[in-house]
Amino acid sequence: MKKIGKKGFTLIELLAVITIMGILMLVAIPAVSRTIENTRRDSFANVAKEYISTIRNAVIADELKCGTESVSSTVSGNYYFKIDSTEQDTQDLMESGGKSSWGNADVKGYVSWEKTTTGDGGQKINYSIVLVDKANHGIKTETKEEDIVRTKVVVNTAAAAPKTGYVAGSGITAVATSKTGATECKLNK
Repeated sequence: MKKIGKKGFTLIELLAVITIMGILMLVAIPAVSRTIENTRRDSFANVAKEYISTIRNAVIADELKCGTESVSSTVSGNYYFKIDSTEQDTQDLMESGGKSSWGNADVKGYVSWEKTTTGDGGQKINYSIVLVDKANHGIKTETKEEDIVRTKVVVNTAAAAPKTGYVAGSGITAVATSKTGATECKLNK
């Protein structure tokens, strides 16, 4: 088609550009979505690690009371600290942060630790965590500190069947907030 003194694109040229853009979008959108989801999972894993690190520091500094004893005088056994980002104890513990990477949502769960005596009379403490947000994203099964990685953070844990000792509330379903057979610890105030 011959152009008569007007500048612009032909219909064919416009359709070709729109088609190319559509193909690029089909490729780019899933890749960007996957990158965003992986970043959120990494951030959530880092929040879980922060909770464990904060609890470890509180145990070392003897800032927790387990049952009727200070944490330093506890014997070998299983202990846990209940996490609920809406409660003052958790807010005092974390001071800042401690929320989900999905919309800065509140989280619930617990950090547990097993204190054992070693053969040389010393003590060894192993930490693990369960942590889920109100949209049911998170770490739904107790996971050891060294195993916390992106792949352990799952989306929509509501599909999981509730287990014994799990409670629902504040939009968070099937979230463990205590560990069976363990002593609950709270901040010394």
